[in-house]
Amino acid sequence: MTDQVKKLAPEIWRVVQAARRVLLILHPKPDPDSVGSNLAFCHLLRGLGKEATLLKGDSPMPGYLSFLPGYETIVPKNYLEIYPASGGVDPADFDLFLVLDLAEPGRISHLGEVKFPSGLKTVLIDHHKTATPFCQINLIAPDYPATAQILFDLFKLWSIALTPEIAACLFVGLYTDTGGFQYPRTTSATFLAAAKLAAAAPNFPELIFQLENNNSPGLIRFQGLALSSIELFGREEKVALVALSLDDLRRHNLRVEDTQGVSIANILKSVKGWAIGAEMIEREPGLVTLSLRTRDPKRFDVSRLAVALGGGGHPAAAGAALKMPFAGAKELFLQKLGETYPEFQ
Repeated sequence: MTDQVKKLAPEIWRVVQAARRVLLILHPKPDPDSVGSNLAFCHLLRGLGKEATLLKGDSPMPGYLSFLPGYETIVPKNYLEIYPASGGVDPADFDLFLVLDLAEPGRISHLGEVKFPSGLKTVLIDHHKTATPFCQINLIAPDYPATAQILFDLFKLWSIALTPEIAACLFVGLYTDTGGFQYPRTTSATFLAAAKLAAAAPNFPELIFQLENNNSPGLIRFQGLALSSIELFGREEKVALVALSLDDLRRHNLRVEDTQGVSIANILKSVKGWAIGAEMIEREPGLVTLSLRTRDPKRFDVSRLAVALGGGGHPAAAGAALKMPFAGAKELFLQKLGETYPEFQ
């Protein structure tokens, strides 16, 4: 537990206690740390008798995580759709906006300008090295391997009982964002947290089974298409890229939803001799998401490349959203790749 977490925990807890209606949101292409952390906090809030509204954000509903307790309460709207003009409520009606596992304001929504009402308290809790402090209270703890572990420590400091629902959500977030306890910043404290969460959620083997065995036919077909589309770049072909446009997906009767639940970049970086794995997917006209992974973060810090492309993340895992046509996004990626790692030229 870091000194920063200990210092900010009382301040965040006072804000949480004072709030009655709390807003939360998933980041684009939500992963289990995003979904698990937000659902865990929703369980805490509802246990305190507060109203918690968790929005799905810009991406489709993360159906591959539908086994998580509380998944059915996720509201299928993005941030801009909750305004009265869109038939929703006014963000000003909320007392608190908890922004979890979300490194910069552009990831709240890329569909338009995100504005916070003047009376809305905002708290950021995140573990990305490249996170921007854009809220009133900012707990950015890059020494942690997952936002779920930050919440585990906060809940401990707040004397929150680990219900089976809270524990299950945090365990899934912790397990996946550490890559099954193999990524950098995984420590003995991570294992101790996982052990306590497993004790509170004794069905944890089933949770892991669901994570590893919850694929849809579309996801398997997407994985096959992706792996048959690998391109190699750079000197000695050390950069492996899968780049698929909307037209590519449609030609194979795939939906954007079919791309969720698998990290092609992780598969690529598992190959000996490939230093960086990259996955580019056009999710809608004018929006391409990029996921980056490396097996050697000390030598090839992929967060540097992500930042150069307007994104961020960790040395071993990072990403960006490129708001441009697919062909231009791929060209820009290759340009920044060469500039960031001239040794590949």
